[in-house]
Amino acid sequence: MSKTLTVLCLFLLSWTFSVTQLISQEEKTKEQYPNKPEIFFPELSAVLSDLDKKAPFLEEQRELVMQARSGKMISDSSKGFKIGINAQAHSLHEDRPAQGFYHKYRVLGSVYLRKPLYHWGALKAASRVSELSEKNAKMEYASLKRSYQSKTRSDFLDLVILRYEEELAGASYALAQQNELDLTRRRDLGFVSDLTVYESSLSRLKQAIKLSDLKRKANYQGKVFYLETGYSKGLTFAQTPAFTNFCEKHVFSGSPPILISRLSSPELENLTNQIEKENNLIKIADAELKPKLDLIGAVYQDQVDLANNTESLNRNNLLIGIEAKWNIWDSSLSKGKKEAARSRKRMNELSLQRNSRSLRLLIEDLHNQISSLSEKIEVSRQLVKVADNRYEKSVLEFKQNRITPTLHFEARLTLDESKLDLAKTVSDYLKVRDLYDERTNFNKN
Repeated sequence: MSKTLTVLCLFLLSWTFSVTQLISQEEKTKEQYPNKPEIFFPELSAVLSDLDKKAPFLEEQRELVMQARSGKMISDSSKGFKIGINAQAHSLHEDRPAQGFYHKYRVLGSVYLRKPLYHWGALKAASRVSELSEKNAKMEYASLKRSYQSKTRSDFLDLVILRYEEELAGASYALAQQNELDLTRRRDLGFVSDLTVYESSLSRLKQAIKLSDLKRKANYQGKVFYLETGYSKGLTFAQTPAFTNFCEKHVFSGSPPILISRLSSPELENLTNQIEKENNLIKIADAELKPKLDLIGAVYQDQVDLANNTESLNRNNLLIGIEAKWNIWDSSLSKGKKEAARSRKRMNELSLQRNSRSLRLLIEDLHNQISSLSEKIEVSRQLVKVADNRYEKSVLEFKQNRITPTLHFEARLTLDESKLDLAKTVSDYLKVRDLYDERTNFNKN
C-alpha cells in the first residue's frame, strides 16, 4: 500500500512539474520580442505614436465601432418603456336633428406607455446579439490597429531598404563615372582601347538607369506611406548606425518555442461570437409564434355628446392593463429564419475548426521562418566579409592595372548586393518576429 502511494505521489509531482514547465514556456513565448524596428528608427517611433489619431483607415474603422454601439442601444431600447404624447385640436361642425346646425372647437390630449413583459427571451437574445456585434467590432478594430502597426513597420523598413539601395546605387554610379574618366585618360595615353572605354560607359549608363528607377520608386512609396499613416512631418527613411550595428553584430539566437495550446486570434474569437449570435437568433425565431405580453397604460381625454343637449361631456380616463399578442401563422417565416440561423451556426463551427488548424500551421511556419532567417543572416554576414575582401583586393589590382575596370566594378556591385541582402534579411527577420508577436499575443479583452 505504501509503495502504491509513493508511486502515485511521484506521478502527481511529475505531472505538476510538467504542467508548470508548459505554462512557464507559454508565458515566456507570449513575451514580445524586444528589438522592434522603432528602437532603431526614432522616425518610425514618432509615426507609430500618432498612428491611431492620424491614419485615415483607422479613423474609418472607428466608425464601425460607433455603429455597433448604436445597434446595441437600439436593441436594448426594445426592452424598455415607450412613452408618447398625443394632442389634437379640430373644428367640429354638427347638424343635429331638431337642434339645427352646431359648431365648436375641441382640444384633446393623451399620454400612453408600453413595456414588454414576457417575450420568451427573444428581447434578451436580441440584446445579446447586439452586444456580441459591439464586442466583435471593438475586437476587430483592436486587431486592425495592431495589424496596421505591423504594416507600418513593414512599409517603413521597405523604404529604409529602398533608400539604402538608392544610396548604394548612387555610390556605384559615382564609381562608374570615375572609372569612365580614368579609362578615357588611359585611352588618350594609349594604355587601353576604345572597347574598354565603351564597356565602362555601358556600366555607367546602366547604373544611371537603375538609380533613376530607384529614386522614382522611393519617391512614390514615400508618398503612399505619408498618405496611409497621415503623418505630415518630414521623414528621411535613412539607415541609422544603431540598425547597421544590429545587422552586423547582433546574435540571432534561434527562434521562440511554438505554442502548443491556447492559440487564439481575432478570427477565431469572431467565429466563436458568431456561433453564439446564431444561437440567440434561433431563440428569437422560436419566440415569433408564441404569445407575447406587454404592459400598457394611458391617460387620455374624450368627449361624449349628451342627449338633447348641445353641450358635450369632457372625460379624463386612466387605463392600465396587459396586452397579449399571438401570431398564430406566418407562412413558415419563423421556420425559415430558424433554419437559416442553424445553417450559419454550422458553417461557423466548421470555419472555426478549419481556422484553428490554419492558425497552428501559420505559427509553425513563422517559427520555421525565424529559424531560417537567423541562419541566413549569419551566411549573409560571411558573404559581406568575403565580398569586402574581394573589393579591397580589386582596388589594389585595378590601380596596378592587373584587372579590367569591368571586373573592378563587378566587385563593387557584388559588395553592394551583399550589404543590401544582409539589410533585407535582417529587415525580413524583424517583420516575421513582429508578425509572430501579433499572432501569439492576441488578447481578446
